[in-house]
Amino acid sequence: MTKKSICAICLAEAEQKCSGCQAVHYCSKEHQKQHWKDHKLQCTPARVKEDDKFGRYLEATRDIKAGDIVIKEKPLITGPSQITPPVCLGCYKLLEEGKVVQCDKCGWPFCSEECTHKEEHKPECHYTENRGEKVSISTFGMPHPNYQCITVLRCLYQRDHDPKMWSKIQSLQSHCEDRKGTEKWNHDRKMIVEFIWNFFKLKETFNEEEIMRCCGIVQINGHEIPLLEPEYVGVFDRISMVEHSCRANCNKSFTSQGEIILSAGLNISTGTHIKVCYTDPMWGTEARRHHLADTWFFECVCERCSDVTEFGTMYSAVKCKKKDCKGYLLPETFILPILHKTTNPDPKTRNLDNKTWNCNVCKDAVSDAIIQQLLADIGRELSVMPKGDPDACERFINHCSNYLHPLHYYMTDVSLALAQMIGQEHEHGLAGVVDDRLILKTQLCKKIADLLETLAPAETRLRGSLLFELHAAVAETGRRQSLTEGPMTLLGYVTESRKILTESAGLLRHEPPELPEGRLYKQAKINLVQMDELIRNLSASLPAPM
Repeated sequence: MTKKSICAICLAEAEQKCSGCQAVHYCSKEHQKQHWKDHKLQCTPARVKEDDKFGRYLEATRDIKAGDIVIKEKPLITGPSQITPPVCLGCYKLLEEGKVVQCDKCGWPFCSEECTHKEEHKPECHYTENRGEKVSISTFGMPHPNYQCITVLRCLYQRDHDPKMWSKIQSLQSHCEDRKGTEKWNHDRKMIVEFIWNFFKLKETFNEEEIMRCCGIVQINGHEIPLLEPEYVGVFDRISMVEHSCRANCNKSFTSQGEIILSAGLNISTGTHIKVCYTDPMWGTEARRHHLADTWFFECVCERCSDVTEFGTMYSAVKCKKKDCKGYLLPETFILPILHKTTNPDPKTRNLDNKTWNCNVCKDAVSDAIIQQLLADIGRELSVMPKGDPDACERFINHCSNYLHPLHYYMTDVSLALAQMIGQEHEHGLAGVVDDRLILKTQLCKKIADLLETLAPAETRLRGSLLFELHAAVAETGRRQSLTEGPMTLLGYVTESRKILTESAGLLRHEPPELPEGRLYKQAKINLVQMDELIRNLSASLPAPM
């Protein structure tokens, strides 16, 4: 028999269901309205599921359109980053010597009297008061060891003061077994466990296992919230259940209040797993997989990592050096066990001694050692390249095109910097750029935006920023062409530029004004109004069709 759905209010049989999450049912519209006050906090187009392979994960309960918000939630815990100069423990602003207010109860420094009374400060204030001696912070502007334990201490505080919150925090992954014995584990034991025991005199209150578990929870589940400099950390509940993919379908951002927003980067169909990229999708496959293994203790085998061509982009490919060959070298697979503390160190189990990179045209084979040496040399060249120098970027691209695929991650990295740089170096912006550089900027923006759409469609911040640059380049090209070809030409370019800018604004619409992308979104809205007026004026000035 099919299980009948019941109303969330009266438990009667119900056929109507919430259109947002598709998970809660009602017998009437009246009961749906009555339940909304409570339900809106949990209403998302995704539900928590669990199985042996993925553990807990989120699955779409309905079709989700690109740009739709999937989850928006407040943090369970916030706190300063582990390595940080003294910051206000109420709002996380950087503190300056001589411009601080001390908490009357505990002595911790703040930016204002108001911040000393914030709820977030209660844990360290409570334990400092019980310690019997106020904190004294006298050095500012450089990392301070007293702040390393604050976010962990705030987690521990919940055990005795908010059991419900403690239960949510403890349900999150800590990877304690994977972390044991690592350099980071030993550092945390000394700088956090021993500090909490000795400074706050809490050795009889919290044992090592509890403290190290909270260290792991913050490390694995903490999100850097980039609203301020330095960034602060937030630990969230449902977002922590979202699984990883190097070609994710969602991206995260934040509101001005520090809430996290998970939005769809592309259309997501009902029943699809909700995924986000835990690492930088613009890195090469080997770098991404090593970072994931070192930080989150799993070896990625997502569809992107499993495809050495990375959906035909050849993003990690090296140019074949055989005479007259136009092919590119890639290994048979990147999916090899990564050596870290928990893996077998015997290289024979990884078959690395025999790993080769093979040409897709002439089938020539080159040892992995030779390729890694080449990439290391190019990496060093990139690291010493002058910053903010378009000419240096062009020289790098021209030189490395002899060794790398045009879309290789090193080439893309420098091409991206160059695309954003062109126009910034001139007092008059793009108007002061020579024609060749303007054409180059346009080509690079288009190429990288198309690459992102294939490799990392959920990377909306970068794609939106690139499209903003592209719209400006197209508009400037139209201005120049119209000087010789007339207003009809300008109208065509402005119309195209507006279309690009509209897409850019759509990609950036969830970005807060504190971030550069949020400021670009604000400017895009202004530009769209101006372009609409320009299009109307140009259209009115053109002769009527015969």
